[in-house]
Formats: sequence, C-alpha cells, structure tokens
Amino acid sequence: MKRRIVRSILGLLLLATCVAAADFNGVWVGQQAGRRGEPEDLAFRFKLDGQSVTGKMYGDEFDLPISEGSVSGDQIHFVVITTNYYNGTKTRFLYTGTVKDNEMELVRERVVAADDKAATQAAAKQGPTKQTLKLKRIK
Repeated sequence: MKRRIVRSILGLLLLATCVAAADFNGVWVGQQAGRRGEPEDLAFRFKLDGQSVTGKMYGDEFDLPISEGSVSGDQIHFVVITTNYYNGTKTRFLYTGTVKDNEMELVRERVVAADDKAATQAAAKQGPTKQTLKLKRIK
C-alpha cells in the first residue's frame, strides 16, 4: 500500500514538472522600436535541448544567432550580438523573459563592457538601454 502511494506521489510530481515547464520551441513574432521609434518586425526561432536554448533572431535585413541561451520553468535567458556594418563594432544584447500560453514578454538590454568608455558614452547618448517586447507564437 505504501509503495502504491509513493508511486502515485512521484507520478504526480513528474506530471506537475512537465506541465510547469514552458514550451519555447518554435517561431515567435513581434515588433520592436527602431532607431527613430517606428515599429520593426522581428521573429525568433527557438530550439530547446534540455535547458539549453539555441536559434536565431530574424529581422528585415539580418538573421543573428542566439547564444548563451537557457530556460528554467517559464523563464528564458539568451544573448544576441549585433555587428555594425559601417564600422564593425559589436553590441551585445541580453534578453530575459517569461512565457505564458502562446505569448512571451522579453526585456532586451544593451550590455556595455565596464572598461569600454567610448561605448558607455555612446550608450548614454542613445537613451534607455532596456526595451520590452511582446511576442506571439505562430508555429
């Protein structure tokens, strides 16, 4: 009898763990504010392997790989690095967010190295370094 109760409890815990883990796999679309504030379409394709996340971010003129990605429950965390095609400088963006049903809310933050004074000054001139994005799953 005890063994049956223990098995039932373990089964319920396993089921609860599976239900609690959000599904990030697939294509998510939304918009972000462009340089002049106008909306720009973007999409993410996420692929989960355990708790690791890989994929790409797609925009009108680019597709960039996702790196350093991880998930925990309904939380996601990853990095996208952009390269300025005029001067070759790289900018690192940290994305963190949550998913509920077929909607995801991400916060994008420009990350500036502490020892990069020129980038710190440029970031200060460009305004806020955080932006909230709302995405919907399409696939």
